[in-house]
Amino acid sequence: MFARMMNLCLAALLAAAPAWPWGPDGHRLVAEIAWKHMTEAARAEVTKLLPEGETLISVSPWADEVRPQRRETAPWHYINIPVEAPRGDWRPYCPNGECIITAVQRFAAKLEDRRLSAAEREEALRFLVHFVGDLHQPLHCGDRRDRGGNDVPVVFRGRPTNLHSIWDTPLFAEMLQREGARDRLLRQAEPEELRLAAAGGPEQWVWDSQRASGEVAYAALPPERPALLDDEYAKRTYEVIERQIRLAGLRLASMLNRALDPAARESRD
Repeated sequence: MFARMMNLCLAALLAAAPAWPWGPDGHRLVAEIAWKHMTEAARAEVTKLLPEGETLISVSPWADEVRPQRRETAPWHYINIPVEAPRGDWRPYCPNGECIITAVQRFAAKLEDRRLSAAEREEALRFLVHFVGDLHQPLHCGDRRDRGGNDVPVVFRGRPTNLHSIWDTPLFAEMLQREGARDRLLRQAEPEELRLAAAGGPEQWVWDSQRASGEVAYAALPPERPALLDDEYAKRTYEVIERQIRLAGLRLASMLNRALDPAARESRD
């Protein structure tokens, strides 16, 4: 009877599970890292575009908040690349050209386009700050034909849930509690770190996330279902999550500087 009840609970959780990458706190931290590494001109443009009282940090979860009302935006949050797929062309995994990579490309271009209205560019900013964060959540890029882990039942810290869900918030929160984690994430980057982080673009960065999903998120799973995840599993994720959050912030800063600061754009071209 207990097993049957557990299966029913898991089925309900999996059916209802949304894909909210990193959770609001994770997105705010990505935006905070980006803000530290933006030029003064880019910061001024962000302040001009957003309503009074709003900041890059405060609007970073917005794309998740409007998703239930704007259902057409759902595919923009992820791309399901099989974990066994070799690095290469991502387009076969982007149905109808609608996925996180094309969303990041589209909104970066809109934000840069001064011919568009302020309202259009503000919306582009809100989407871009969120989707760059999403792109670095491994289970929003790597997949075992299970909706990025949403269909994988797990029990973590005594709570039945799914694999995707624990990467969104609980594992991120535990990573952040490690000694020095927040300081490491928010430290000022040296020019070489910024240069290396910004190299390539979303078309290349997605493969790093896909690889992390296969090598850590899935590879460390025990075989039983629901999978009982222990401290050992959690510890294997912390370094990956910290790296991905840091990269997301630095790369977002690079994209915003390029889109909003002509001087920064010319220095890269």
